[in-house]
Amino acid sequence: MTNKKLYKNFCDNNTTIPLFLQPFWLDTIAEKWEVVLVSENDKIKAALPFCVKGNLFTKRIYLPDVNFYQTPVFAENITLNQKQKLTEELFKQLPKTIKSYFKFPTNYNTLDLSKRGFKKETYTTYTITNTIFFQLNKHHQRQIQKGIKSNYKIQKSKNVIVSYQLIADTFLRQKIQPKLSLKNLQQLHALGLKNNCTQILDCLDEKENTLATLLIGEDAITVFYLFGGYNSSFKNSGAMTFLLYHAIQYSLEQQKEFNFCGSSKKSIAEYFEGFGAQPAIIPIWKKTLI
Repeated sequence: MTNKKLYKNFCDNNTTIPLFLQPFWLDTIAEKWEVVLVSENDKIKAALPFCVKGNLFTKRIYLPDVNFYQTPVFAENITLNQKQKLTEELFKQLPKTIKSYFKFPTNYNTLDLSKRGFKKETYTTYTITNTIFFQLNKHHQRQIQKGIKSNYKIQKSKNVIVSYQLIADTFLRQKIQPKLSLKNLQQLHALGLKNNCTQILDCLDEKENTLATLLIGEDAITVFYLFGGYNSSFKNSGAMTFLLYHAIQYSLEQQKEFNFCGSSKKSIAEYFEGFGAQPAIIPIWKKTLI
C-alpha cells in the first residue's frame, strides 16, 4: 500500500486531522502532494503531508495560498519529546528540493528543525478561542448596529462569480494580484458542499446588493477566515465587520476556535484585535539550496 493510501486510512480513523492536512483538501488545492510517514507495528505515529511543484531541477515544497498550515500530524498520546524525535525522522525522509517551506501551528512552537538546515521565522495570527475574548471595540459595535438597523442579511453565496469578484477586486485595489482564482473558489465551494469544510458567506442589504463576502474553512477544532472582500460602491457600509461578527458567532456556537489567519499589516492586525482576537505566534521553517 502506498504512503498516500496509508495516510488516507489514518485520516479516516482520526477525527481531529486539521483541514489543511486532509487528503481531500490537498487533492483539490495542491499542484501535487506527497506524504512521509513514521510507523511502528504497522501503526502510523506521525505523518508529514507536503505540497510540491516543479520538476527534477526546480522541485520545491511550497504552501498554497489557500493553506494556512503545512505541518506534521501525530497519533494520539504522543509526548512533546516524542514529537521532536518523530519530526526529525519525518524531515529526514523529505526529497531533495531547491526550496522548502513549512508553517506550524502555535502549539508546535517548540519543535526545532535547525539541525536539518532550516531557518526559523515567525508570523502572527489572531484567534478567538471562546466568548470571554469575543469583545468588540466601539468602532466594531457601531458597525454591527449599522448592519442591524439596515436589515443586512447573511446567506451562503448563491452566485460564486459575484462573490469571487468582490475578493479579487479587494486584492486589485491594493495593486496585488488575487491569490485565489475563480476556478479555485468554485472548487472550494464544491468541496464544502461535499465535505462540509468550507462556506462562502455574503452580506446583502435590503435591495439585495452584495456588500461583502468571505470564505471560511473549518475542521473539527477551528474555523479559518481564508479570504474576504467588499463592494467598493458600499465601502462605508460596515458589511465586512458585520459578516465577520456573524462568522465568529457561528464558530463559537460550534465550540470552535476562530482563526483570522494572521496579517503582517498593523492596520489589519488592529482590526482583528477590535473583535477581541488575541495574537499567537506561528513558526515558519524555510530551507533553500540556491
